[in-house]
Amino acid sequence: MREKLQKQLQEIMSATKLTTGRRSSACLSRLGSVGSDTGPNTPDTKGPGAGRSSTRRTLEAFRMTREALLDMNTEPSQSEQIVWDDPTAREERAKLADNLQWPGSPSQHSDPPPVRGHQSGNEPSFRDSFTDSELVEMVACDVIDQQMSHKVMTPLAEEPSDDLLTPKAPSIAFPLANPLVPPEPQEENQEEKRPPRFQLSSLSPQERIDYCALIEELGGVVLDKQSFDPSCTHIIVGNPLRNEKYLAAMAAGKWILHRSYLEACRATGHFIQEDEYEWGSGSILEALPSMSPHKKRLALAAKRWRTTLQDRSVVEGAFSGWTVMLNIDQTRESGFRRLLQSGGAKVLSGPAASSSSSFRDVTHLFADFSRLKPGEFRVDVSQAAAQGVTCVKPEYIADYLMQEPTPPIHLYYLPDASSSGGGGGGGGGQPTPSRKRKVPSDASATKKSRLQ
Repeated sequence: MREKLQKQLQEIMSATKLTTGRRSSACLSRLGSVGSDTGPNTPDTKGPGAGRSSTRRTLEAFRMTREALLDMNTEPSQSEQIVWDDPTAREERAKLADNLQWPGSPSQHSDPPPVRGHQSGNEPSFRDSFTDSELVEMVACDVIDQQMSHKVMTPLAEEPSDDLLTPKAPSIAFPLANPLVPPEPQEENQEEKRPPRFQLSSLSPQERIDYCALIEELGGVVLDKQSFDPSCTHIIVGNPLRNEKYLAAMAAGKWILHRSYLEACRATGHFIQEDEYEWGSGSILEALPSMSPHKKRLALAAKRWRTTLQDRSVVEGAFSGWTVMLNIDQTRESGFRRLLQSGGAKVLSGPAASSSSSFRDVTHLFADFSRLKPGEFRVDVSQAAAQGVTCVKPEYIADYLMQEPTPPIHLYYLPDASSSGGGGGGGGGQPTPSRKRKVPSDASATKKSRLQ
């Protein structure tokens, strides 16, 4: 770099020697014309033109030298912000600035003023030209100033941002010891997220249409099925009846509500708390004082099983733990199967052949031979009772749900099971021996005579 700078300075010096000779001849001719002329001072037409041309050539040479030096500063190290201060150069630049700012002195950026009339001896004399060393020093100072200003003023190149649309986050003055962690979302109960699912029972057709539209308007779901759907959460009952829907909802622990619940929801515009409108609650029993004992028993059982099953930590039904075998007519078998499954019982697919292995896991056998057709399969009740199976009539299922306390199970034993001890005690009561009385012969004869 230093060698290139010296080479450029030598070229400038050679150029200034030529212009200095021309300017010196022009100055001599100018002085001669001034000494011979005693009239008003008029500028010489040849002298100033030659001076201007030489000055322009010198300035052109300076400009080309600066551009060449600026073009050479393409190294990466040139972009570093390094400031170098030379006291000697600073003093020289100050002297040159004083010379250039002196009134009437020629500048490198302006044309020399024309020579006016004869100067008196008291007026200070001004120089028309500079020596070669002064010109070289001026060029060197100018180049140094340009380089220093370029180094200081050049900003650091910023790296291009990949994402121009995303603003940068402000810097944190005090870094956090423990970074902030967003709170984990609270797990909500899945039942609260789901809309309530309703079934209707014991209502008139017009009430069904009206209440179905109301439930859907409030955001609920209507399950329009003839049989009980285990996915329902509420069942609206006009009157408590001993049917499949009512008993299945009771065995599953569902909300069994009076129709007034939907009327209250209509008034408020949303679903409300169910307790006051549940069948068996004090408000409903007080509003319906003329309810029959049978319906009152069904209403109280609905609330009892709902509170019992919903308070348990594990979702269970009224028949949880039962493994049931059915031996009844096909017209009623599907209804009993759905009722038992709604309460959590496991119902086997069908009665198997009477063997010791077929009753291994069975806890209850519900049979009604009176309605079986001739030729249909009949379970060997005595063999099932010997294996510890509780063999009872189907009526026990509804009474087990409705009555409080639970009725004695021996009252529902099948005839063959009672003679063999009734089997196991899985139905809620201990097996008891048969209590049939033997009728005397004379008494039997008296009955026969009456019948005749």
